[in-house]
Amino acid sequence: MAVSGRPIRDKDGELLGAVVVLCDIGERKRFAAERERRQRADAQRIAAEKERLRMARLLQGLLDNLDVVVWAVDPKGVCTFHDGRGSESASLTRGQLIGQNFLEIYPTDHVGRALAGNHIHVIDEGEGVIWEHWMVPVLEDDKRVSEVIGLSLNITEAHHAKKEIEAKLALIERQQEVIFNLETPVIQVWDHVLTLPMVGVVDSRRAARVTDDLLAAVSRTQARFAILDLTGVEVVDTATAGHMLNILSAVRLLGAEGIITGIRPTVAQTMVSLGLDLSRVRTLATLRDGLSFAIRRLPSR
Repeated sequence: MAVSGRPIRDKDGELLGAVVVLCDIGERKRFAAERERRQRADAQRIAAEKERLRMARLLQGLLDNLDVVVWAVDPKGVCTFHDGRGSESASLTRGQLIGQNFLEIYPTDHVGRALAGNHIHVIDEGEGVIWEHWMVPVLEDDKRVSEVIGLSLNITEAHHAKKEIEAKLALIERQQEVIFNLETPVIQVWDHVLTLPMVGVVDSRRAARVTDDLLAAVSRTQARFAILDLTGVEVVDTATAGHMLNILSAVRLLGAEGIITGIRPTVAQTMVSLGLDLSRVRTLATLRDGLSFAIRRLPSR
Protein backbone atom coordinates (compact mmCIF):
# COMPACT_ATOMS: atom_id res chain seq x y z
CA MET A 1 0.00 0.00 0.00
CA ALA A 2 1.03 3.60 -0.65
CA VAL A 3 -0.33 5.97 2.07
CA SER A 4 -0.37 9.79 2.02
CA GLY A 5 -2.23 12.31 4.20
CA ARG A 6 -2.35 15.96 5.29
CA PRO A 7 -4.20 18.02 7.86
CA ILE A 8 -7.31 20.17 7.10
CA ARG A 9 -7.39 23.66 8.67
CA ASP A 10 -9.74 26.59 8.57
CA LYS A 11 -8.83 30.09 7.54
CA ASP A 12 -7.55 30.84 10.98
CA GLY A 13 -5.32 27.80 10.99
CA GLU A 14 -7.38 25.80 13.37
CA LEU A 15 -7.10 22.06 12.82
CA LEU A 16 -10.40 20.70 11.54
CA GLY A 17 -9.30 17.19 10.66
CA ALA A 18 -7.22 15.32 8.14
CA VAL A 19 -7.50 13.48 4.87
CA VAL A 20 -5.65 10.22 4.29
CA VAL A 21 -5.43 8.38 0.96
CA LEU A 22 -4.50 4.72 0.78
CA CYS A 23 -3.61 3.21 -2.61
CA ASP A 24 -2.99 -0.43 -3.53
CA ILE A 25 0.23 -0.37 -5.61
CA GLY A 26 0.90 -4.11 -5.58
CA GLU A 27 -0.01 -4.49 -9.23
CA ARG A 28 2.25 -1.61 -10.19
CA LYS A 29 5.15 -3.14 -8.17
CA ARG A 30 4.58 -6.50 -9.79
CA PHE A 31 4.55 -4.86 -13.24
CA ALA A 32 7.78 -2.98 -12.50
CA ALA A 33 9.46 -6.16 -11.28
CA GLU A 34 8.31 -8.05 -14.34
CA ARG A 35 9.52 -5.25 -16.59
CA GLU A 36 12.93 -5.27 -14.88
CA ARG A 37 13.15 -9.04 -15.23
CA ARG A 38 12.29 -8.82 -18.90
CA GLN A 39 14.85 -6.08 -19.40
CA ARG A 40 17.56 -8.21 -17.77
CA ALA A 41 16.52 -11.20 -19.88
CA ASP A 42 16.59 -9.07 -23.04
CA ALA A 43 20.03 -7.71 -22.12
CA GLN A 44 21.32 -11.25 -21.54
CA ARG A 45 19.78 -12.44 -24.80
CA ILE A 46 21.31 -9.53 -26.72
CA ALA A 47 24.72 -10.18 -25.11
CA ALA A 48 24.48 -13.88 -25.94
CA GLU A 49 23.46 -13.07 -29.50
CA LYS A 50 26.40 -10.69 -29.85
CA GLU A 51 28.74 -13.41 -28.54
CA ARG A 52 27.25 -15.93 -30.98
CA LEU A 53 27.72 -13.47 -33.83
CA ARG A 54 31.31 -12.84 -32.73
CA MET A 55 32.03 -16.57 -32.58
CA ALA A 56 30.35 -17.02 -35.96
CA ARG A 57 32.54 -14.29 -37.46
CA LEU A 58 35.64 -15.92 -35.95
CA LEU A 59 34.65 -19.32 -37.30
CA GLN A 60 33.80 -17.86 -40.69
CA GLY A 61 37.15 -16.09 -40.78
CA LEU A 62 38.91 -19.39 -40.13
CA LEU A 63 36.81 -21.21 -42.72
CA ASP A 64 37.46 -18.53 -45.34
CA ASN A 65 41.21 -18.17 -44.81
CA LEU A 66 42.58 -21.52 -43.61
CA ASP A 67 42.90 -24.70 -45.61
CA VAL A 68 40.48 -26.56 -43.33
CA VAL A 69 37.08 -28.21 -43.59
CA VAL A 70 34.60 -28.21 -40.71
CA TRP A 71 31.75 -30.66 -40.92
CA ALA A 72 29.10 -32.38 -38.81
CA VAL A 73 27.01 -35.53 -39.20
CA ASP A 74 23.89 -36.73 -37.42
CA PRO A 75 23.65 -40.12 -35.64
CA LYS A 76 22.94 -41.81 -38.99
CA GLY A 77 26.07 -40.34 -40.58
CA VAL A 78 24.22 -37.81 -42.73
CA CYS A 79 26.17 -34.57 -43.19
CA THR A 80 24.43 -31.56 -41.65
CA PHE A 81 27.25 -29.02 -42.01
CA HIS A 82 30.10 -28.74 -44.49
CA ASP A 83 32.18 -25.60 -44.99
CA GLY A 84 35.75 -24.39 -45.30
CA ARG A 85 38.24 -23.30 -47.91
CA GLY A 86 39.91 -26.70 -47.69
CA SER A 87 37.00 -28.19 -49.65
CA GLU A 88 38.70 -26.93 -52.80
CA SER A 89 41.68 -29.19 -52.08
CA ALA A 90 39.31 -32.15 -52.23
CA SER A 91 37.75 -30.90 -55.51
CA LEU A 92 34.52 -30.04 -53.66
CA THR A 93 32.46 -26.90 -53.26
CA ARG A 94 31.65 -25.62 -49.81
CA GLY A 95 28.46 -27.25 -48.57
CA GLN A 96 28.46 -29.87 -51.33
CA LEU A 97 28.37 -32.82 -48.93
CA ILE A 98 25.36 -31.64 -46.91
CA GLY A 99 22.70 -34.34 -47.03
CA GLN A 100 25.11 -37.10 -48.04
CA ASN A 101 25.94 -40.05 -45.82
CA PHE A 102 29.59 -40.10 -44.76
CA LEU A 103 29.34 -43.78 -43.85
CA GLU A 104 28.63 -44.52 -47.51
CA ILE A 105 30.92 -42.10 -49.35
CA TYR A 106 34.00 -42.68 -47.15
CA PRO A 107 35.07 -46.33 -46.81
CA THR A 108 37.08 -45.92 -43.59
CA ASP A 109 35.43 -46.60 -40.24
CA HIS A 110 36.64 -43.36 -38.60
CA VAL A 111 33.21 -41.70 -38.69
CA GLY A 112 31.53 -44.87 -37.45
CA ARG A 113 33.90 -45.06 -34.51
CA ALA A 114 33.23 -41.41 -33.71
CA LEU A 115 29.46 -42.07 -33.83
CA ALA A 116 30.11 -44.87 -31.34
CA GLY A 117 31.42 -42.26 -28.88
CA ASN A 118 35.17 -42.31 -29.60
CA HIS A 119 37.34 -39.26 -30.07
CA ILE A 120 39.23 -39.77 -33.33
CA HIS A 121 42.51 -38.22 -34.50
CA VAL A 122 43.85 -39.71 -37.70
CA ILE A 123 45.96 -38.82 -40.74
CA ASP A 124 45.10 -40.26 -44.13
CA GLU A 125 45.58 -39.50 -47.80
CA GLY A 126 42.98 -39.02 -50.48
CA GLU A 127 43.54 -38.08 -54.13
CA GLY A 128 47.08 -36.94 -53.46
CA VAL A 129 46.09 -34.74 -50.52
CA ILE A 130 47.14 -35.59 -46.97
CA TRP A 131 44.52 -34.75 -44.32
CA GLU A 132 44.66 -34.64 -40.56
CA HIS A 133 41.22 -35.28 -39.04
CA TRP A 134 39.79 -34.60 -35.60
CA MET A 135 36.33 -36.05 -34.84
CA VAL A 136 34.51 -35.21 -31.61
CA PRO A 137 31.21 -36.89 -30.62
CA VAL A 138 28.61 -34.60 -29.03
CA LEU A 139 26.70 -36.38 -26.25
CA GLU A 140 23.17 -35.77 -24.96
CA ASP A 141 22.29 -35.91 -21.26
CA ASP A 142 21.61 -39.63 -21.61
CA LYS A 143 25.12 -40.14 -23.06
CA ARG A 144 23.81 -40.83 -26.55
CA VAL A 145 25.68 -39.32 -29.47
CA SER A 146 23.57 -36.59 -31.06
CA GLU A 147 26.13 -35.67 -33.72
CA VAL A 148 29.80 -35.75 -34.58
CA ILE A 149 31.73 -32.57 -35.25
CA GLY A 150 34.80 -32.93 -37.44
CA LEU A 151 37.70 -30.77 -38.53
CA SER A 152 39.90 -31.78 -41.44
CA LEU A 153 43.18 -29.94 -42.04
CA ASN A 154 45.15 -30.11 -45.28
CA ILE A 155 48.73 -30.86 -44.18
CA THR A 156 50.10 -31.84 -47.57
CA GLU A 157 52.70 -29.06 -47.74
CA ALA A 158 53.72 -29.51 -44.11
CA HIS A 159 53.98 -33.28 -44.61
CA HIS A 160 56.15 -32.89 -47.70
CA ALA A 161 58.30 -30.31 -45.90
CA LYS A 162 58.69 -32.74 -42.98
CA LYS A 163 59.70 -35.53 -45.37
CA GLU A 164 62.26 -33.25 -47.02
CA ILE A 165 63.70 -32.29 -43.63
CA GLU A 166 63.82 -35.94 -42.57
CA ALA A 167 65.58 -36.83 -45.84
CA LYS A 168 68.11 -34.03 -45.32
CA LEU A 169 68.71 -35.11 -41.74
CA ALA A 170 69.21 -38.69 -42.87
CA LEU A 171 71.71 -37.49 -45.49
CA ILE A 172 73.52 -35.42 -42.87
CA GLU A 173 73.66 -38.41 -40.55
CA ARG A 174 75.11 -40.57 -43.34
CA GLN A 175 77.65 -37.87 -44.13
CA GLN A 176 78.55 -37.59 -40.46
CA GLU A 177 78.99 -41.34 -40.31
CA VAL A 178 81.31 -41.22 -43.32
CA ILE A 179 83.25 -38.34 -41.79
CA PHE A 180 83.32 -40.14 -38.46
CA ASN A 181 84.77 -43.22 -40.10
CA LEU A 182 87.31 -41.16 -42.02
CA GLU A 183 88.39 -39.51 -38.77
CA THR A 184 89.86 -42.79 -37.52
CA PRO A 185 91.04 -44.82 -40.51
CA VAL A 186 93.01 -47.88 -39.43
CA ILE A 187 95.16 -48.89 -42.43
CA GLN A 188 97.03 -52.16 -42.78
CA VAL A 189 100.13 -51.02 -44.67
CA TRP A 190 102.05 -54.30 -44.34
CA ASP A 191 101.57 -57.75 -42.96
CA HIS A 192 101.11 -57.35 -39.20
CA VAL A 193 101.69 -53.57 -39.46
CA LEU A 194 98.87 -51.08 -38.89
CA THR A 195 98.96 -47.31 -39.13
CA LEU A 196 96.52 -44.80 -37.74
CA PRO A 197 96.93 -41.25 -39.14
CA MET A 198 95.54 -38.68 -36.70
CA VAL A 199 94.18 -35.34 -37.95
CA GLY A 200 92.77 -32.47 -35.89
CA VAL A 201 91.77 -32.58 -32.25
CA VAL A 202 91.47 -35.81 -30.30
CA ASP A 203 88.67 -35.50 -27.76
CA SER A 204 87.26 -38.16 -25.44
CA ARG A 205 84.62 -39.34 -27.92
CA ARG A 206 87.09 -39.64 -30.76
CA ALA A 207 89.70 -41.27 -28.53
CA ALA A 208 87.21 -43.96 -27.50
CA ARG A 209 86.32 -44.62 -31.14
CA VAL A 210 90.04 -44.74 -32.12
CA THR A 211 90.81 -47.15 -29.29
CA ASP A 212 87.94 -49.49 -30.18
CA ASP A 213 88.75 -49.52 -33.90
CA LEU A 214 92.49 -49.94 -33.42
CA LEU A 215 92.22 -52.73 -30.86
CA ALA A 216 89.72 -54.56 -33.05
CA ALA A 217 92.08 -54.25 -36.03
CA VAL A 218 95.08 -55.40 -33.99
CA SER A 219 93.19 -58.45 -32.80
CA ARG A 220 91.76 -59.22 -36.24
CA THR A 221 95.05 -58.91 -38.16
CA GLN A 222 97.31 -60.17 -35.36
CA ALA A 223 99.37 -57.04 -35.86
CA ARG A 224 102.82 -56.74 -34.33
CA PHE A 225 103.10 -52.97 -34.73
CA ALA A 226 100.61 -50.11 -34.56
CA ILE A 227 101.90 -46.76 -35.80
CA LEU A 228 100.14 -43.64 -34.51
CA ASP A 229 101.02 -40.88 -36.97
CA LEU A 230 100.59 -37.32 -35.61
CA THR A 231 101.62 -35.44 -38.76
CA GLY A 232 98.14 -33.90 -39.00
CA VAL A 233 97.95 -32.90 -35.32
CA GLU A 234 98.93 -29.26 -34.76
CA VAL A 235 97.85 -28.78 -31.14
CA VAL A 236 98.21 -31.14 -28.20
CA ASP A 237 96.95 -30.51 -24.71
CA THR A 238 97.11 -32.67 -21.60
CA ALA A 239 93.87 -34.47 -22.40
CA THR A 240 94.91 -35.23 -26.01
CA ALA A 241 98.31 -36.54 -24.93
CA GLY A 242 96.69 -38.66 -22.25
CA HIS A 243 94.32 -40.17 -24.82
CA MET A 244 97.22 -41.10 -27.12
CA LEU A 245 99.19 -42.72 -24.31
CA ASN A 246 96.10 -44.69 -23.27
CA ILE A 247 95.69 -45.92 -26.85
CA LEU A 248 99.28 -47.15 -26.98
CA SER A 249 98.96 -48.82 -23.55
CA ALA A 250 95.87 -50.70 -24.74
CA VAL A 251 97.75 -51.82 -27.87
CA ARG A 252 100.65 -53.06 -25.72
CA LEU A 253 98.27 -55.22 -23.70
CA LEU A 254 97.34 -57.07 -26.91
CA GLY A 255 100.99 -57.92 -27.56
CA ALA A 256 101.67 -55.28 -30.22
CA GLU A 257 104.15 -52.44 -30.07
CA GLY A 258 102.92 -48.89 -30.41
CA ILE A 259 104.94 -46.32 -32.33
CA ILE A 260 104.39 -42.56 -32.54
CA THR A 261 105.56 -40.77 -35.70
CA GLY A 262 105.32 -37.31 -37.21
CA ILE A 263 105.47 -35.23 -34.03
CA ARG A 264 105.74 -31.58 -35.03
CA PRO A 265 108.18 -29.24 -33.27
CA THR A 266 105.39 -27.25 -31.64
CA VAL A 267 103.74 -30.45 -30.44
CA ALA A 268 107.07 -31.71 -29.11
CA GLN A 269 107.59 -28.47 -27.14
CA THR A 270 104.09 -28.74 -25.73
CA MET A 271 104.62 -32.35 -24.64
CA VAL A 272 107.88 -31.42 -22.91
CA SER A 273 106.29 -28.44 -21.16
CA LEU A 274 103.44 -30.68 -20.00
CA GLY A 275 105.96 -33.05 -18.45
CA LEU A 276 104.72 -36.10 -20.36
CA ASP A 277 106.80 -39.26 -19.96
CA LEU A 278 107.32 -40.79 -23.42
CA SER A 279 110.31 -42.89 -22.39
CA ARG A 280 108.33 -46.10 -22.78
CA VAL A 281 107.01 -45.11 -26.19
CA ARG A 282 109.03 -45.42 -29.37
CA THR A 283 108.93 -42.17 -31.36
CA LEU A 284 110.25 -41.68 -34.91
CA ALA A 285 110.42 -38.63 -37.14
CA THR A 286 108.16 -39.63 -40.01
CA LEU A 287 105.63 -42.26 -40.94
CA ARG A 288 108.17 -43.65 -43.44
CA ASP A 289 110.66 -44.13 -40.63
CA GLY A 290 108.04 -45.91 -38.57
CA LEU A 291 107.15 -48.26 -41.44
CA SER A 292 110.82 -49.01 -42.11
CA PHE A 293 111.42 -49.78 -38.45
CA ALA A 294 108.41 -52.06 -38.19
CA ILE A 295 109.19 -53.96 -41.39
CA ARG A 296 112.80 -54.54 -40.35
CA ARG A 297 111.69 -55.89 -36.98
CA LEU A 298 109.25 -58.36 -38.55
CA PRO A 299 110.53 -61.95 -38.77
CA SER A 300 111.52 -62.92 -42.29
CA ARG A 301 109.35 -65.49 -44.02
